[in-house]
Amino acid sequence: MPVAPGLGHQADLPEVKAPSLENLNIRVPQGEDLTEEDLLERFHELARAKAEARPRAEGEALAMGDDVQLDILGYANGRLIPLSTRVGYWMELAPQVMLPGFAEVIAEASVGDSVEVGLVLPDNYPAEQLRGMPARFLVDVKAAREVRMPDTESDAFLQQLGRGSTHEEVMSSIVEEMEGEMADMLWVDARNRVLDEIVARSNVTVPKALVDEEIRRRWQQAEGEVLAQKFFSLEEQQEALDGWLHHPGIRDDVERRLKIALVLRAIAQRDKLQLTPQAALELLKESSEPFGITEAQLRESMLDPAASAQMTDVAWHLLAVEHVMTQARVTFEGAEEGLAQG
Repeated sequence: MPVAPGLGHQADLPEVKAPSLENLNIRVPQGEDLTEEDLLERFHELARAKAEARPRAEGEALAMGDDVQLDILGYANGRLIPLSTRVGYWMELAPQVMLPGFAEVIAEASVGDSVEVGLVLPDNYPAEQLRGMPARFLVDVKAAREVRMPDTESDAFLQQLGRGSTHEEVMSSIVEEMEGEMADMLWVDARNRVLDEIVARSNVTVPKALVDEEIRRRWQQAEGEVLAQKFFSLEEQQEALDGWLHHPGIRDDVERRLKIALVLRAIAQRDKLQLTPQAALELLKESSEPFGITEAQLRESMLDPAASAQMTDVAWHLLAVEHVMTQARVTFEGAEEGLAQG
């Protein structure tokens, strides 16, 4: 009975005793307040979505504000930076907080160029062991679009945006939208805290070999195939894989997810959860809607045996999480009245 993608039906999984779901009380801290910067960034995204775009020709110079498609390989200490590889990656050519100077160097290039960008990773870089380290990025500029932003002060733009007839009304709609998103994120935080609590109650241990196997699978999907296509030697590919295997953040994340999967599997077995095809479809529909995936697309995907097996694993996971959450009482700090589920 799998309850997580990647865990599948492996026979040599450790035995896990399902933890009690009694008194599963979780308190969620208040989220951060919206800032003016957050609102202006969202307004910029909305305006950019209404911009006119013109493909740049091969050899044509880039400019800040362009949309660019890049292949990226990042290096530090002479080794590939885990999670830094990108292929066909589209981004706005704008200053990057985590890669200071990156966009500015790319903006001096042309479509079709290969560029090396040297920079120092900031003190708040996500990978703690790389903070303050010099890094270099090998970048191929595959394509670009010149972006002509609309006149955001015009009535025509406001009408096109469809969020009100004045800037005040537009900003109010943005605030409402983002507050809704933040409320959704608080529930995501709540779910993660509930799952971490049931893992803590189970005292589950994941074998190192199982963690390594899952990291290899993720590396192959995210980076291994790309490096092979770019003719990296087997030795270079192994070096890149070793970077993932010894990356503390990656190991911690994979181990946590495997623990959650094992505990949910044990709970599903103990509580005799049942997953009918219709229930699986409903669970998958609900989780896919934010990504614009339709029921027809889901049904079509499930005709493929491999895809169907993976989607069934996902549905089992969703079912088990839903079951656990119905047993949890969640309180949100700062709410006028304790919001609770269960």
